[in-house]
Amino acid sequence: MTGFDTSILDLLYSSRSDGLVQIFIYVTQFGSTITIGGLALALGIFFIIRKRLSYFAGLCVSVMGTIAVVFPLKELIARARPDAMYGAYIESGFSLPSGHAAFSLALYGFMAYIAWQHLPRWRVHILACLGILIALVGFSRLYLGLHFASDVLAGYLIAGTFLSLGILLAERLNRHSLWF
Repeated sequence: MTGFDTSILDLLYSSRSDGLVQIFIYVTQFGSTITIGGLALALGIFFIIRKRLSYFAGLCVSVMGTIAVVFPLKELIARARPDAMYGAYIESGFSLPSGHAAFSLALYGFMAYIAWQHLPRWRVHILACLGILIALVGFSRLYLGLHFASDVLAGYLIAGTFLSLGILLAERLNRHSLWF
């Protein structure tokens, strides 16, 4: 654990309130595997029904690519979570990278891309809302004492990579597609 990780963990722990803990327990669920999986499945089905296979492929690369790297990397690195005294509740599994942060960027980032493409009147508002949600999910992991800051940043880095690849694939397939 670096000094950066320790100072952020200590700062957030010392300023924690019961009310905010409850709010961030709710917010963190927007990055859970179940929530992300359900939303990604629903969005994927929507793309298939609408015959937007290029978007389906991009979504798969963004979300599934992130999942395919995050879980094995957690096991490989095997970094322990912050000490139990910091945690607002107990969560099992390893710490690095933060799955909640990664999965939220992978899915909500791809949703922002779709909104940018198809909802010009709302694109700035949707981008802002989804960007805030992504940031809040990452922050919730820190505020609840379940991750170090470097875990969240690593999650964002991994997801940002796969999100970029997913967008590039969707764009390429939209331009030069055998699909729709």
